[in-house]
Order: sequence, then structure tokens, then C-alpha cells
Amino acid sequence: MKIQSVFALSLLSVTISAQATNGYFRLGYGQNSIAMGSTGTAMAQDGLAGAVNPATLFSVKDDVTLAVSVFNPQREFTITGADGSDAVKGQFPLALGNTESGSEYFLVPSFAYQQDINADLAFNVSVYGNGGMNTDYNSPVFGAGDTGVDLSQLFINTAFAYRLTPSTQVGVAPIIGVQSFEAKGLANFSPMSNDSDNLTNNGHDTVFGYGARVGIAHQVNANIALGASYQTEINFAKFDDYAGLFAQGGDFDVPATYNLGVAYDDANLTVALDYQVIQYSDIASVANPLMPNIMSAPLGSENGAGFGWNDMEIVKLGLAIKGENKNTFRAGVSYGEQPIDESEVLFNILAPGVQQWHYTAGYEFSLDGTTNYAVSFVYSPSKSVKGANPLYAQQDIEIEMEQYEVTFAVAF
Repeated sequence: MKIQSVFALSLLSVTISAQATNGYFRLGYGQNSIAMGSTGTAMAQDGLAGAVNPATLFSVKDDVTLAVSVFNPQREFTITGADGSDAVKGQFPLALGNTESGSEYFLVPSFAYQQDINADLAFNVSVYGNGGMNTDYNSPVFGAGDTGVDLSQLFINTAFAYRLTPSTQVGVAPIIGVQSFEAKGLANFSPMSNDSDNLTNNGHDTVFGYGARVGIAHQVNANIALGASYQTEINFAKFDDYAGLFAQGGDFDVPATYNLGVAYDDANLTVALDYQVIQYSDIASVANPLMPNIMSAPLGSENGAGFGWNDMEIVKLGLAIKGENKNTFRAGVSYGEQPIDESEVLFNILAPGVQQWHYTAGYEFSLDGTTNYAVSFVYSPSKSVKGANPLYAQQDIEIEMEQYEVTFAVAF
């Protein structure tokens, strides 16, 4: 095995996939940001500020942040309608009934280090996982053995912030990424693939990528701050072992995203509002629809079928109520229209990223005035999407997900 692959796998061993929250992006990064609905574009909430807006680094007071999240996604799908006994060649009926995915609990660590170099320059490095697509069905969903996918993504974000004026800061963060993917149980799609040897059941394939995030933050007055940030596509090498599954010969980049934010802050209260756009439509393997592509272009080709995801627009609102001795209560809510149309339910059995609402809360405290402890909670209520099986219209497919997450952190 190549040295690069060994290094990549060792990094991925500390971040586990399956955080399908806003599509396959995590709701947020950093324990306090998450507790406030994952706001933080205008004003940093914790040490992982570089992952949201690198221009806000001067607001970070802690040198080191360590956090771990326990993530619990509950995924299932239900098939109703005809049993498929009348299916003809070219149709693809599924077994009737309800099927739940296994692998329901995941640990997701994150880390950040902050250093003010001088009064006008700050440095931060943060390591975190993105979302993921993960399902693990102990049944032959597509008639070819146990079925599922596993996408893990890890990012190393090295951020620099520069103070242009006393009230305006800019930031840039080069990003190195590593991702690993495995698919199983898809062999019956082989006649629809241009490379059936690299379609399914090839174990984990690991690749590297790169991109960047830039941002600006402006303090309007003593209480109001504005912020904006943009993350480029994270351009990854192709998954050669799955060149017959993903469009463009195994290409699976992370889409670009941008954030806008405003925050009000005083000695007792912080209120923050963020707006985020995730541009899934720019990534062919994610955005290409199943139909008619799977009939006109083989899987793995330039126009090969994908998951049919749309762009996401997300609004986030959070507040923090500050008490004595750094005791702070936080809460928030986030809403984004889920990216999957009812016509795309067949392939999205593998990746049912249909969540829309997220409700968050958290508490931060200090025992000695220098070390802060925090816990945050996220609940995303059950959401489902139902549509006809595009390869056997006599059946309906309903995909469904519900999620819980708790994060523990220490910062000093």
C-alpha cells in the first residue's frame, strides 16, 4: 500500500462518516457554533471558526479545542405496491416491506489550535469531518447481497486572518482533504455501467483533494457584526475503484458553498443569523438525475446517472445567554429544503439525506476561569420523501431519516 494511502487511512480512522444532515454536509463545525444552530459567519463561536469564516479568528480566545460528537442517524426505506411478479426485462422491482439501516452510532472527533501572531495577524488550524453518505442494509436491496455505501471525509483547514482596519478583517484558509468510499450490493446494475469491474464490492478507495475558504468580517459598531465566506469546490482525485459507478469516471468532488451572516452581541446576549448555499448541482456524480440518464448513458460516463440532488439554501438562527463565570446557554434552529426530488428515491435508498429542520441547544461553563467545557445537542425530526420506483412504476419507494447528535468539548 502507498505511504499516502496509509496516512490517509490513519486520518480517516478518527472521523467516521454518516453525518447526512444538510445533504451530506455537517450541520456545523465546533461545539458552540452547533449549539447556536451552526451560526458563526459574522462572529466566531469557538476554535473551529476557520471552518466557517477564517476572517473571524480574532474573536477566538482559546488556544486549543478538543471535541467529540456522538452521532445517531436512523435511516430506513419502505417499498409498497406490486410484488414484481409481472416485471419484464428492463424493469427493476424491489422486495416489498420496510428495511432499516444498521450502523446507527458514530464517533466524530474534531480539533483546533489558535495562535495570534501579532495584533493584526492570527493563525488557526482545524481538523474536522464533513458529512457523509452511509447506509448499511443487511439485506440484498438490489438483489445482489448486503447493500450500502460508506463515504468518509476529513479536512485539514489552515486559516490566516488579517486585520485590514480596526473594524474589518479578511481571512484565507487553504484546505487539504482526504475521503474514502465503499459501495456494496450493486452488481445487478452492471449492465448499466461502462466499467462493471469498478462498480461495487471493491472495498474502500481513498483519495486526496484540495480547496480553500476565504472570508471577510466587519464590525459595524460595538454590538453588530457582519460576515461572509466562500469555500471553493474541494477537488479530489477520482475514485478509480468506483469509476463504473460515479459519473465522469469516479469523480466525486465536494461542492462549493457560501455563507452570509449578521450577529448582535453585548455583555449578556448574542443573537446570530446565517444564510448558507451548498451548490450540489455543480457536482455531476451528485446532481445528475437517475432518469433518463441511466437509459441514455452508462453509469460512470460523463452523463452517467447520479443521485439527482438539488442545491440547498439554509437559514440558521442562534442565541447565547451569558451568565457569570463564563456560564453560557445556547440554542438555535436551522432549516434547509432537503435536496432530493420524489423522482430520485431509488438511488437515494443508498444516501437518504432528506433532513430539513435541526433544533440545537448547548451549555458552556468553566471551573477555573481558564478551561471551558461545553456540551451541545442536535435533534433533526423524522423526514421522508416518497415517489414511484422509476424502473418499476407499479411500486412506491419511501426513504426516511431521523437524527440525534451530542457533542462534548474542552477548550483552553
